[in-house]
Amino acid sequence: MTAAFLFVAVLLLLGVMLRATIPIFRWLYIPASVIAGTIGFGVIQFAPDWFADWSATLRSWPGWLIAVVFAGMLLERKPASLKESASRVGRQGLMVWVIVVGQTALGLLATWLLVQPIYEVPNSFGMLIETGFAGGHGTAAAMGQVFAHPKIELQGGLDLGVLMATCGLVYGIVSGILWVNLGVRMKWVGTAAGEVTAESASEQVDQSVHPPIGYARISNAVMDPLLLQVVWLALAMGIGIALQQSVAWGIGEIESWFGLGEPESQGAEGALSQRMTLQSVVDSFPLFIYTLFGGLIVRQVLRVVRQEDSIDRETINHLTATAMDVLVVAAIASLNVTAVATLLVPFSILFFVGVIWAGFCLLILARWLLPSKHWFELGLINYGMSTGTTATGFVLLRLVDPELESGAAEDYALAAPLSSPFVGGGMITVGLPLLVLEGIPIALSAIGLILVVIAMIAIGRRWNRAAND
Repeated sequence: MTAAFLFVAVLLLLGVMLRATIPIFRWLYIPASVIAGTIGFGVIQFAPDWFADWSATLRSWPGWLIAVVFAGMLLERKPASLKESASRVGRQGLMVWVIVVGQTALGLLATWLLVQPIYEVPNSFGMLIETGFAGGHGTAAAMGQVFAHPKIELQGGLDLGVLMATCGLVYGIVSGILWVNLGVRMKWVGTAAGEVTAESASEQVDQSVHPPIGYARISNAVMDPLLLQVVWLALAMGIGIALQQSVAWGIGEIESWFGLGEPESQGAEGALSQRMTLQSVVDSFPLFIYTLFGGLIVRQVLRVVRQEDSIDRETINHLTATAMDVLVVAAIASLNVTAVATLLVPFSILFFVGVIWAGFCLLILARWLLPSKHWFELGLINYGMSTGTTATGFVLLRLVDPELESGAAEDYALAAPLSSPFVGGGMITVGLPLLVLEGIPIALSAIGLILVVIAMIAIGRRWNRAAND
């Protein structure tokens, strides 16, 4: 593990150096972690026997790192007030649901009509668009554990998800810049547009000013302020692990008490019976679900004892972002080429479907569903979110709204709690393949979700017209 950590450190240093010296990387806003992971992937593929142990170690990292990221989500986030902008926030929240559920619906439709007639893949294969595009690398790492579950058995699910996330991130940046140029020329932008140039994309820090990564919440004489934030994050992780073990133990005791855990028959029927137990369902939910609630518990306890201000949001964000950067490197560098190559054609089908849907959402649905005064600016944030990460969306937003004057950023932030815990890597994303998709015909799932998306679009259009009138 030490050698693998040093390997990742060297890769990240190379990624930073290449991004600083090669203008195209800065112009495309490709993160250093993606560059580093790509270099690591090439190195491991060039000499797989030499780096076999490192690759195996890196493949075990995403599950723990994503648990750290989720532990910080509700730890640093204060409850948002929707009183002043309930209508705008509600429409934005609905827009995210339309985008993400639409990705799943179209993915299932393409899997049913185009992929499964030729390739033997599980129904949950259709979740890859949402996993990689709306979810990103973190969700891909988390869903890799879900796809590997015996009820699904999607071979290479982690690798396909990471590849979808990587392709979506690069495509989202490149195409997003093209949409920005189109939006400026078509006068869709309500604020002064920033110029899309290599210089404005350099993102260099002013060396005369050194902004802090966070703010001290405790005296240095007591404890280093950074360490205090690490402690809060570690507590959230610890509580998450304890919750996972407690739930598993509790369910096991209940099933043992009532004699529900033992299969009544042997062979295939016994195996199927075992998978249908409550214990099997509970065990299928990975650690990050529990660490999400671990962060919430830590925040609520600190609020009760009037110590909530001891949490520094900026520092927690930096710590979880660090975990995410390392996760991206590890996930990309340890990609299994064989697993990806065998399903490259169906993967390409889903990627193309995702691309078409993302463009339709930006150019058509954003105008239909979002506030008219900043539909394009808010649409750009959603476009970045739906093709890679929310950070990508804010990069695109700053190109047309450098001072964040349009109000799009506030609407997006306030609406995040309406969707992020559920879709695009939330509870529904995880639970859908485990509890629904493999148990009913894929045609029923695809058609049902498409009807749901159509209904949400109709509600959103009526809502938006009423608000604009």
